Amino acid sequence: MKKSRGFTLIEVSLVLLIVAFTLSSLLTPLGSKLEEKSINEAKIQVKELKQSIINFVISNYRLPCPDTDLDGVEDFTGTNCTNVNGNIPYVTLRSPHAQDPWGQLFTYRVSSQLADMNNINACGTAPPSVSIAVCSANPAFAEGEINVFRYNASGVQQQAAIGVAAIVLSTGRNTGASGVAQDENIDNDADFVKTNYGGTNASVPFNDIVIWIPVNEIIAELINAEILP
Repeated sequence: MKKSRGFTLIEVSLVLLIVAFTLSSLLTPLGSKLEEKSINEAKIQVKELKQSIINFVISNYRLPCPDTDLDGVEDFTGTNCTNVNGNIPYVTLRSPHAQDPWGQLFTYRVSSQLADMNNINACGTAPPSVSIAVCSANPAFAEGEINVFRYNASGVQQQAAIGVAAIVLSTGRNTGASGVAQDENIDNDADFVKTNYGGTNASVPFNDIVIWIPVNEIIAELINAEILP
């Protein structure tokens, strides 16, 4: 009777190697598709958050302050924002977007003079007791303090927008690494970088998703709502 021969260690190793290679080739495209889905979802979320902020301005005649204590509610110290840089106040905005697709809070920065509750009703519109910090009749009240930059194909920084009212951004997937563009968006100053997702303008691929709100867009919305002349 002929004895059956078992697999050798080398044969088993080769089979496992082939299986691992096959699974890897299948999972890599799947991972890319999932990441693409997350990116597209984040882009939709920041656009909807921008619209929520504009809707807030129409109802309150000012921009919302950032959330600084992680409860989703805007934070004030007296009549001023506790901090002009923080997270999106999703509860105040009644927005479902508390976190981006990667489970991180959205960063939100606002120009201080456009979000405070000081009564500077220079336009002479709306009830006199309501603070309108954005006024088409007085340019001094229609100037933001946030600047946005981008990099061109040669890696040279160029100005994309100046004096904007507010900015919302998702820092994308947390890679654990940093780069010039990535770091600029988390250093708590008024300068931000907008470039293509996956750009190579830093030591690691740039993956922040950035959107900003120009002052003139807010003014146009207030005029359309017949709040400003």
